[in-house]
Amino acid sequence: MKLAVLTNILTPYRLPLFEALQRRVDDFTVLLMARQEENRQWKLSPHRFKTILLPGIHFRPRGYPVSLHWNYGVIRILRQVNPDVVISGGFGPANMAAFLYCKLFGKKYVGWAHLTLQDSPDWKFLRKGLRRLMIGWSNGSIGESSDGRDAFIHYGAQPDRVLTCVMPLDVRRIHDQTTSVRNSSQYGEWRANYPGPIVLSIGQAIPRKGYAELFQIYERLVSARPDVCLLVIGDGPERARYERQVLERGWRRVHFIGFVQPDELHHYLAIGDVFVFHTLYDPFGLVLSEAMAAELPVVSSIYASATRDLIEEGVNGFRIDPKDIEPSAAVILKVLEMTTEERAAMGRAAYARVLRFDVEKSADAIVQFIRALLDSEKKMKKGLLGGRAGELYGGRK
Repeated sequence: MKLAVLTNILTPYRLPLFEALQRRVDDFTVLLMARQEENRQWKLSPHRFKTILLPGIHFRPRGYPVSLHWNYGVIRILRQVNPDVVISGGFGPANMAAFLYCKLFGKKYVGWAHLTLQDSPDWKFLRKGLRRLMIGWSNGSIGESSDGRDAFIHYGAQPDRVLTCVMPLDVRRIHDQTTSVRNSSQYGEWRANYPGPIVLSIGQAIPRKGYAELFQIYERLVSARPDVCLLVIGDGPERARYERQVLERGWRRVHFIGFVQPDELHHYLAIGDVFVFHTLYDPFGLVLSEAMAAELPVVSSIYASATRDLIEEGVNGFRIDPKDIEPSAAVILKVLEMTTEERAAMGRAAYARVLRFDVEKSADAIVQFIRALLDSEKKMKKGLLGGRAGELYGGRK
């Protein structure tokens, strides 16, 4: 099977999945709309799969965090690659061109996107109509959360042609890295830099991530536990403003670490006592998976799709509404007041949950799903399926 993936840029968390997919198919190519986005600072490690940077025009409208990509030559390049299946992430011009290519040349088109029913796209009616067209006429869809699956079905996907593949992550690598740090001779030195219980926050410094709410929650925390440290990892346009707020309030135990490359994040995951995901909206929220892979107890916002799929209340973490300040602070205090053994047990349960979505298992599920699509189409053409066609599409929850 020849497989092509169309996506906007390469990201560190996608590299292990793409490597795993390459090992499972005859030919694998990733088509990129751009080399990088303006709001990303990632440094990518070397990879062994083929990539093609699509030609295009890139411009950033006022108020947009990243550029829009108008790629051209997509159909020509796809004809050269000649894939059996195109997995296409998004609904931009390049995605539309890939969709048209598949329809013109009898290839299979599978949609794959960070999609929820809480999205509020610009040009609402036009874009929703486009989604209904592309999803309804796709051969299959891959939702990276249960919310994503619901959205694909809402826009016209047949339920038995939707694979729910909770956002894949190289879970074992993160777990091994953080375990190594905890067992190292340098761990005590790292931990001593931040005396007291450590509350860990990771995310872009933008209002949507809920930092205003986090600081209100922290204010309640320090009134009960003055020794609590807050480590804020991430950068963004609002970071300077948040730092001023902390300085004005005289909080000496709030530390802004800034952006940390993915290959270094495990040093901070290893020293945290609890991870708090305080977002006000996320179509998934991969940082929650990363924290769980590191065996951290987690407290996660109900506004992240990841929370629905990953959190078993009181077993591997807790759900909060970060807009509800007092109850959120009480939940975090509850975790900090647990014994070391209780927090460790919750961390182990978190790791066991997210391990189900490791890249190797996810790659198996994706390739099996695509092969089922191809096999069932072949059998349908031969008239062998009849009314049982839907049974072979491998829809999963």
